Amino acid sequence: MDIQLDLPPYDPWVVRKILTDYDTCYGDHLILPQSQFADFIIPEMKYSNPAMVQQIVSGNNVDVKIHIIEEGPQAADYRVTLEIHNHSYMISRGWSDIVKARDYKTGNEIGLMWENMLKRFILHQIS
Repeated sequence: MDIQLDLPPYDPWVVRKILTDYDTCYGDHLILPQSQFADFIIPEMKYSNPAMVQQIVSGNNVDVKIHIIEEGPQAADYRVTLEIHNHSYMISRGWSDIVKARDYKTGNEIGLMWENMLKRFILHQIS
């Protein structure tokens, strides 16, 4: 007997965002989807670094690493600032360096996840 499970394919990108003009052209900020970040990233961050989460929710900016993975051998690490501004989570200082280096454009979709072991974000351009 052949049993098949109807499971969706694994998708590690718990936060997905289609980049806007604001994300790619104006300033040095990436505003993250509030509910996705709060529901998926913050609980993961609490597991590996509760002190960092406490700083963030207290309104303090926190420096974090982002590891960018792309197809092939292309990978890079960046340092950015994670902050809350007007009740929104955003990546600020350092974001424009990523946009320029990766040639991100308005309309590109990115995926983001938190990696507990190394206490850093993983980012990938989906399309």
